[in-house]
Amino acid sequence: MTFNLEAQKRTPSKKSDLTNLRAKGGIPAVIYGKSLASTPICVDGQVFLNYYKKSFTELAFYEIELEGKKHHCILKDKLVHPVSRQFLHLDFFVVEEGAEMEFEIPIQFEGEAAGEKEGGFVDILQRTVKITCKPKDLPRDLILEISDLHVGDSLQVKDLPQGKWSYKDSEDQPLVVVHAKRAESADEAEGDEAAPEAGEEASE
Repeated sequence: MTFNLEAQKRTPSKKSDLTNLRAKGGIPAVIYGKSLASTPICVDGQVFLNYYKKSFTELAFYEIELEGKKHHCILKDKLVHPVSRQFLHLDFFVVEEGAEMEFEIPIQFEGEAAGEKEGGFVDILQRTVKITCKPKDLPRDLILEISDLHVGDSLQVKDLPQGKWSYKDSEDQPLVVVHAKRAESADEAEGDEAAPEAGEEASE
């Protein structure tokens, strides 16, 4: 998916200026690439947030318009406030069509694991993977079917779809596992049994 995002050039400024920019609804950012020197910009915070929420299951491209020229970009990095979760800074990288690049792709987990019907639960360990390829070879999506997973089963990077790209993670990197639900400990069981006795003593 591709989003159109207007940007304004800004001059490097002190911390108080950046705080004022954020208070007015803007997000300070930088755009850069092989054909573009690092340029400080700002974008509309609400517009970006709306786009970002739509990009959880698919790699997003941003068509950034700056001073009348459009730049085809990906979001390379972001800085988020640890408490408010407000975006503090964004890094946009200009995509070079003929060059290999690194992309972070969301994984789509589909199906209901058989292990859930056996009393287990699904633990998703990693929701994105990094790949290296040319932009034209990017996978449309990365789907991992988990329906056949029983308690104790897992899927690794090597189970992901293959194509004209390479995965940065080890092929044995686990992505999802089905755990058995933790059995009640003996101490907890004894405590449950003892509770009625205490109640009976109190009522006598």
